[in-house]
Amino acid sequence: MSDTRLFEVLDLFKRRRRLGYIQVGVSSRCTLGCVMCPRTLFPGAWNSADMPPETYERIARSFPDARNVYLSGWGEPLLNAHFMDMVGSAKEAGCTVGFTTNGARLDEGAMRGLVELGADLVGVSVAGAAPGTHGSRRRGSDLNGVYSRIAQLNAIKKEAGSDKPSIMLLFMMLKDNMDELPDSVERAAGLGADGVVATNQDYVGDPVQDGLKAFSCGAPTVGSLEKVSEARERAERLGVYFRAFPLQMSRVRVCSEDPINNLYVSEGGDIYPCVYLGLPMGRIPRIFCGSRTVLPWVSFGNVNERSLNDIWEDEAYASFRGRYEARLKEHDPDPASLPEVCRTCYKAYGV
Repeated sequence: MSDTRLFEVLDLFKRRRRLGYIQVGVSSRCTLGCVMCPRTLFPGAWNSADMPPETYERIARSFPDARNVYLSGWGEPLLNAHFMDMVGSAKEAGCTVGFTTNGARLDEGAMRGLVELGADLVGVSVAGAAPGTHGSRRRGSDLNGVYSRIAQLNAIKKEAGSDKPSIMLLFMMLKDNMDELPDSVERAAGLGADGVVATNQDYVGDPVQDGLKAFSCGAPTVGSLEKVSEARERAERLGVYFRAFPLQMSRVRVCSEDPINNLYVSEGGDIYPCVYLGLPMGRIPRIFCGSRTVLPWVSFGNVNERSLNDIWEDEAYASFRGRYEARLKEHDPDPASLPEVCRTCYKAYGV
């Protein structure tokens, strides 16, 4: 068998892994004060912690079952002193590895480590293309500094002759920054980033967050849609990747978190169907289309007590996933068929 054919076989094996991705919240701490973050809005209830190595090692036993590992939850992952070891462990298991960062801790040592380890994706969070706009939302973040570090990471990749990690700007679409979305695509191309993913303020637990989101429960504004189209056109012209999440709610069978195939593990080792059900504060306050509610955690077990595989196979967890599996067969899925805790989550409606 040729070497090329062997790689094809290995890739096929990887695709057959049971889980799509395991998302790991390696830290719920952060040094910024982003106005749209629940950590800023609910400081008294927030549990700031780093995942200890022992907990991570228990999760890592299941990495051979997953195609991807995403090392981000509700905080800044680079604050965890063991982060590089965590990347290395996931890569050794044959997983694609990525994470989201605010860029503040992305120093030269971290950059070189990520390139040497073969990390696959770095998503850098921004809230505008201009420093003033970004800084007003991501308080404590210097956008020019973030841009400089992205350019430096790209230079280190070239120096090493590597195309990894891919660098994506994660542009959070808000009511007052949509005009800058096309410019963010220009910035990404100029910095050598691979593209832009325009995300929504889709967790809404406070009137502040409710007032910031770019999408609405009704029809989106024409101006916002035009800016998304303009950004897409610029990306095509510049040859960079672009994806924007919808600005209008719709009925979808399974949300983009895909709890049928994916899961989230918190800093303390609790397993949830997705990150939106695992806020580190003991409750989940939500505002959904003007209505307020407070939900409990929906953890199906803890890896410090049982193996991830045993928890995944648990009857209650299988039943939860079964609700979504049944929706795959629905032509026009009814919100009533969603698990109750998902009915007031905007992700369940496509945004």
